[in-house]
Amino acid sequence: MSRKKRQTVTLLVLCLVLIAAGVGYYALIRHQAAQEKAEKAKESAKELFQLSSDDINKVEYQGEKSSLTFDKDGKTWKLSSDKNYPVNQDRITDMIDEITGVAATKTVTTSCDDLTQYNLDKPDLTVTVTDTSGQKTTIYVGMESVSGGGRYAYCGGDEKKVYLISTSLYSSFDYSLGDLMTVPDIPSVQADEIRYLKVEKQKGKNFEAEYDEKDSPYKDIYGWSIKQPYTQPVAGDKDGLQNLFGSYTNIGFNAGVSYKKDTALEKKYGLDQPQYTVTFRTAQKNVTLYIGKENNDKSSYYVKMKGKDGIYLMEASSVSKMITINPLDCVYQRLYAGEQEKLDQVELSYQDKKYTFDVSKTKKKSETEYTYTVTSDGKKVDADKFTTAYGVISYLAPGGNIDPKASVKGNEPVAQFTFHEDKKDTKMIIYPYDGQNFYRVSVNGVMQFTVDKNAVDKVLKQFVSLK
Repeated sequence: MSRKKRQTVTLLVLCLVLIAAGVGYYALIRHQAAQEKAEKAKESAKELFQLSSDDINKVEYQGEKSSLTFDKDGKTWKLSSDKNYPVNQDRITDMIDEITGVAATKTVTTSCDDLTQYNLDKPDLTVTVTDTSGQKTTIYVGMESVSGGGRYAYCGGDEKKVYLISTSLYSSFDYSLGDLMTVPDIPSVQADEIRYLKVEKQKGKNFEAEYDEKDSPYKDIYGWSIKQPYTQPVAGDKDGLQNLFGSYTNIGFNAGVSYKKDTALEKKYGLDQPQYTVTFRTAQKNVTLYIGKENNDKSSYYVKMKGKDGIYLMEASSVSKMITINPLDCVYQRLYAGEQEKLDQVELSYQDKKYTFDVSKTKKKSETEYTYTVTSDGKKVDADKFTTAYGVISYLAPGGNIDPKASVKGNEPVAQFTFHEDKKDTKMIIYPYDGQNFYRVSVNGVMQFTVDKNAVDKVLKQFVSLK
């Protein structure tokens, strides 16, 4: 290597060393600066209470929602005014932990002459704790700082010293008495466990669905019967019902109102005549909820549970999911659940003519499929076209619920199908409805739904064209 090249390499190495040293020095400076900042912040934070949670046996607070006092009895916190009140021990413990750990993040002033500027003349929160020696300590909490760095506060009787503390203290005491009640659990269920649901409404139509794998008239489908709002039970759709039942899987009370029987409160909150009564069952669990009025801000409903004396609050969103039901979403989406493998004959009366289609089938060797032969008046018809037309009519879905107040365009049947299967006959009669978009349909004498007029007209033409 030439002398010139050696010099160049040496210079490059020196440059790299200097760069690395610079980077290292910069990182060191930043680390030291961060440490100093953290130490300064730690030094500026001042513990306002020299107490541990175990030292406190009484806590009183006055907030925007309530003024309450709790006493410690052994290891249990009790409401001073009602020793039997079911106090939520975890929430009280959290409150105590918060007050004993409160610290000033900043000293705002040591010579305050006007508490009004901090809203400390009329504090948003006042907390007084009493220790085991009888010593009382009080903290007064005012408004949030404009910068959002916390709330203003002062301790004891020293009104001159105003501090900035975390907003978490205020949040920890922002509870009404009902928020501090231990509420009962609503039995937890899974959607696929529910076997019965009934929603009764003071205004509006009820809904009722029941599963019976042995005695249901629809046991060959899914076993679900939709009993209300229909005049006669109709087949339920498993997927639609499972989707509905999901609204009942994670429900609970968010607060308490009264833990004991109170007839006056029941009347006040509409629980003497509930707006809604919801009952759902599994093989092992049976739950009934009585739902009354909404609270003032409409965030929750007043609710009672069968077997419990208390009155509780449930979030309005949870209630809405339980009571808002479109029955059509839960109905089996086939008005006539025919099976071509069991079909022997189809009779059709349409436009003053009668059509009969006889169906015979031959099982293919070593296969589960059938070969169909279809005849009408002794003559063969196209089996594939028949299968297509039959598929449309056997998968005809409800288009909507019949409005009993609707003005129908005639009561003479448009068409009548009779499906003869191995062990049963099904009669489907098509009637006029609005004259434009829908027909009414009766299946074995039960007429509950409309069907798409265009789809029916099309399939009728398909059957007629088979002749």
